[in-house]
Amino acid sequence: MRVCSQCWQLLPASAPACPHDGAAATETATLPAGTLVNGYRVVRLLGEGGMGYVYEATHEVLRRRTAMKFLRPEFAAEPEVIARFTQEAQAVNLVQHEHIVNIYDIGDAADGSVYFVMEYLEGQDLSELQTGRGLELPLLLHIYAQVLRALVAAHGKQLVHRDLKPANVFITQREGNPYFVKLLDFGIAKLRDGTAKAVTREGAVMGTPSYMSPEQIQGKAVDHRSDLFTMGVMLYRAATGQAPFRGEGFGELAAAILGTEPRPIREVAPAANLPASLERVIQRAMRKKVEDRYQSAAEMLLDLENVRREAGLEAGALGAAVAGIAGVPVADMATRVPVAGTRPSLGESLPVFQGVPEKLVTPADAAAPATRSRTGLYVAGGVAVAALAAVVVLVVAGGGGGSSAAAPSRDPSASTASAASAASAGSAPAAADDSFAALRARGDATALRARAESQLAAEFERDAATQGQIVAALELVGSPRGAPLLYRALSGGPDLRVRAARALRSLALPEAAPRLRAAIAGSGDRVRVELAAAMAVLGDADAQTLLQSALADDATSLTAAAALAEIGKGEPARARLAAVYADTPRGRERWRIAAEGLARLGDAPARAALAEELAQADAPRAIAAAVALVRLGDAGGRGYLERVVADASFAARPAAALALARARGADALAFVADGLASPDADTRMTAIAVVANLGAPAAGHLDAVARLADTDPDPRVRIVARAALWAADA
Repeated sequence: MRVCSQCWQLLPASAPACPHDGAAATETATLPAGTLVNGYRVVRLLGEGGMGYVYEATHEVLRRRTAMKFLRPEFAAEPEVIARFTQEAQAVNLVQHEHIVNIYDIGDAADGSVYFVMEYLEGQDLSELQTGRGLELPLLLHIYAQVLRALVAAHGKQLVHRDLKPANVFITQREGNPYFVKLLDFGIAKLRDGTAKAVTREGAVMGTPSYMSPEQIQGKAVDHRSDLFTMGVMLYRAATGQAPFRGEGFGELAAAILGTEPRPIREVAPAANLPASLERVIQRAMRKKVEDRYQSAAEMLLDLENVRREAGLEAGALGAAVAGIAGVPVADMATRVPVAGTRPSLGESLPVFQGVPEKLVTPADAAAPATRSRTGLYVAGGVAVAALAAVVVLVVAGGGGGSSAAAPSRDPSASTASAASAASAGSAPAAADDSFAALRARGDATALRARAESQLAAEFERDAATQGQIVAALELVGSPRGAPLLYRALSGGPDLRVRAARALRSLALPEAAPRLRAAIAGSGDRVRVELAAAMAVLGDADAQTLLQSALADDATSLTAAAALAEIGKGEPARARLAAVYADTPRGRERWRIAAEGLARLGDAPARAALAEELAQADAPRAIAAAVALVRLGDAGGRGYLERVVADASFAARPAAALALARARGADALAFVADGLASPDADTRMTAIAVVANLGAPAAGHLDAVARLADTDPDPRVRIVARAALWAADA
């Protein structure tokens, strides 16, 4: 490739100099940062594979961040390869579905290169998410239902993917959904109506062997039912963490796919308590004969939705479960988990257009490496990029996820250091630095707390979303100083009231009971029971009557029963707790709540069952059980959390540290330094919460918390940091 050394235009392969400015051409193996290709400015190389390269690029006029997929120059003269490359863009554009990656443009570059331009996504592919383990049932149903919706749309346009696999299912964040699916890589897709040219030789085996259908692995003609067989294979892996077919080489693997039946998923993963209905879906999808399988993606999606309903995961319950797995507020998920027959919001169906700095990097000033985070970044389909998990993250105001520490703060109340710097240059008199970091450095704890309180109070007036973030932050921090804002939240929407009630319940403030009583008026049954549960724990005897009456309602009985057990009045609730415990698959949240309630009532088998959960390979499940055991005063649960926190490589370390800090376990300090410096926003928030919950033993980390309160690029982190500073006495 040749690039102009002056204007950075991509030049014809034979050009000795730039025809625009006469500058010398620079020979390069890949496009350097700053190269201009038909209006797109290259930012950096994202990845490469056998067929091509993918670059991050920005449209010069629209300022839109994109991914550009280039075919390798050596393939530019091969019509068959170009046809397949072009067909991928045409196929995706034909479908135009929210769960299929958007392709904006296709073209030829000056040197004869062929490229197309796609939306730029941040996140990780499904293979990274489920590496070496199965997915929790709510997350499995949530993700794979989205994949099937994409297939319904693709098959409806007579398009067969032919290379489905977890690596081609990308997980990003969109409109409050932390597990929003984008289906990638239609590079070997086939149009069944004959409008596309044949671009593969007869008998050629196209796809990834371990996910192939029997007809595909034999090189026979395939139709949409081949994709459904592959969906069965993917679901099997997601449910069990294991492949249904195995072999040392291609021959053994092919023989297994053609001639063996995989072990039932409930036999492979008995501890996962998978429903029989899911096993039936997977078995039907993987039938050897195409006529015995599902005949459409819509039919398979309907059965998967039935699994969800039979598992007790109605839309709101599924949203709450997925939110819990992701660690986001339930309110952000409950109304955004689409089910069959519903239409997602228009915002969810649109690509995310992200802004870029005015000054674009050029090869002359691109030597410094970009700040990176651990978040995976979508690179074009068909390119082997699994190794590129560390990527730059562009933060959008109000968004979540990991963030570069160098990103600018969008908070008007952030540090005034830049203003002071400008003043020193003569533009204005220097103002006193009242940033959190400066107040902390001056040792003015009173002023620091006062500023944090006033800032949070002012932000509470903004909107419901910000109020939810502040209540969530106060719940994380766990300080009585936050009670005034929690009282205000009791006059908000139902979800805000529930969250505020739970936060007040954990603070154990008896004076909160009258406030909760006042909020009951006008509340629906679910909210009334949540408020009554908090009131009862805070000592309001009248709340017990409401809780006992709620035992007759399936929708509220478990909340009521657990609260009654917590206050030692659980005998009327014992039958309900026992029924949930017996009827719910082991390890589910409802099962844990029932088991903890029974253990409070002296049920030794329930307590032992919680202790057995600590041996689970599923870390979130084991930690949830450990938290319940800690509440029960069980030393085994505390010891488990201590062991997790001591292992710096343990992915669930943040959750364990927070649980340990809430139990005043000083060992949680081992996590704080790493957590505060993490590129992941959720991990930083957790570390701040650990500092706040530990109090004096963690006071040495308040300097770092103050800096995050000023300049962290994620507004949620700034809010949690300010809540922690408000709570701090040091």
